[in-house]
Amino acid sequence: MATAEITHDTVLDAGSLSARLARVYAEALLSAALKESPASVEELGTELTEFVAAVSANTDVFAFLASPAVGKKAKLAVLTPALAGHASHLFRGLVSVLAANNRLDLLRYVAAAYNQILDQRAGRVPVKITAAVPLNDEQKQSLVKHLRNILRQEPVLNVRVEPDLLGGLVVQVGDTVIDTSVRARLQSLRTLLLAR
Repeated sequence: MATAEITHDTVLDAGSLSARLARVYAEALLSAALKESPASVEELGTELTEFVAAVSANTDVFAFLASPAVGKKAKLAVLTPALAGHASHLFRGLVSVLAANNRLDLLRYVAAAYNQILDQRAGRVPVKITAAVPLNDEQKQSLVKHLRNILRQEPVLNVRVEPDLLGGLVVQVGDTVIDTSVRARLQSLRTLLLAR
């Protein structure tokens, strides 16, 4: 799981009302999943992530679900048959509760909060890696090994390629950013030369 390139980029801003509400829904969902079947907890996280990714990829569906102009009955009339047979009953229950409370726009926040809780419970920490070129498996494994030793937690890499870096890496863990990119070094050198 350490090198899985999963993304739950934080849409969570700890001070926002949406983040606080999402956390409440996510904790309630986790509690229900643990009571039903502890084995289904991770599967539910995957289900949430995949659904949010699919909905986010389709702007019309996303706009429909987030629109305050569309009533909850209309949303449920579309979602209920679409999810029947394709989603777990816990996921369908979450969607029903969110729809009933006119909060379907929180679904991506709930998914992010749920996965964040799972990561905390499992001792995993999301690490954003920005590289100038794609990393091969050996490089990822080496990076995971070093990060595991430093963080004393299991790093979950989210690797993004940004050719503008020219070389090197930018590693972000929470609020800590380590920028070893060639671009950053050139900018530092430029600043130093201009200061003289």
